Amino acid sequence: MTGKEKKQMKITILRSTEDGGVSRHKEFTINMDTQFARRFISHLKDEKDFCTSCGDECINCRNRYNLDYSNSVKRIINFPSSLPAILEEPELYTKNIQLKKTDIVISLSVNEEILIEIIKNNHNFKGLIVPIEKSGTITPYGKREIKKLCGKYEIEVDFPKPFCAFNPSNGILREFKRTFRIGLPEIEITQEGNYIKDVRVNISAPCGATYFVAKNLIGHKIDDNLPVLIDTLLSRYPCTADSSFDREIGDSIIHLAVMLQRIILKSVGIHS
Repeated sequence: MTGKEKKQMKITILRSTEDGGVSRHKEFTINMDTQFARRFISHLKDEKDFCTSCGDECINCRNRYNLDYSNSVKRIINFPSSLPAILEEPELYTKNIQLKKTDIVISLSVNEEILIEIIKNNHNFKGLIVPIEKSGTITPYGKREIKKLCGKYEIEVDFPKPFCAFNPSNGILREFKRTFRIGLPEIEITQEGNYIKDVRVNISAPCGATYFVAKNLIGHKIDDNLPVLIDTLLSRYPCTADSSFDREIGDSIIHLAVMLQRIILKSVGIHS
């Protein structure tokens, strides 16, 4: 490796999934979300046809960006999506896990006791992202314990709610955002007169929605009702965020996700 070459950032993804093994407990009292993990991983690997929102009108708008980061995904570790509300023996699910040569760990709807146990036994990574797409994914206790452990082991940690709110200002988490173009959406608009000639995505929502929105803004007038257009487009690209009321933010997470997509207009000087 020469001085000019940059080491490729490596990611390990922890996720709950229906095929993540059978719970070792009889009580199935909590079912963790699995939909978002599938969407995020498909976006990260740029899997073909994972976005079907345009149907027969698809023009493969993502091809210009070279979004396949499969080589950066070191490992995907699956856990059962159905577990008891109180998990007294999380070590049953973590004892064989080793996070070697990993820079960033992303935990997608993984039981907090399992995640805490993993950090206790594997803390040689640099950053942890725990997206919250659904209320109750993690408790205040769980967040405190994870923050405490990350502070002890000098691991950067973020709990974006929803994941498209992810906007670290520095450190390796900011490097992750810039490298994989994932987080709080950012675009560039090219105008021709009063019309939108082109839209380039610099940062996309982790589900990939920003590429779909950007493609469908092209051809519209700058003074059209673009916020309403974005809302309509997002109804065709189903959001994975929860629609129930979240007490921490005083709103539903899905409504916050829609408002965050509108931020792309403010980033280019268009009021939303």
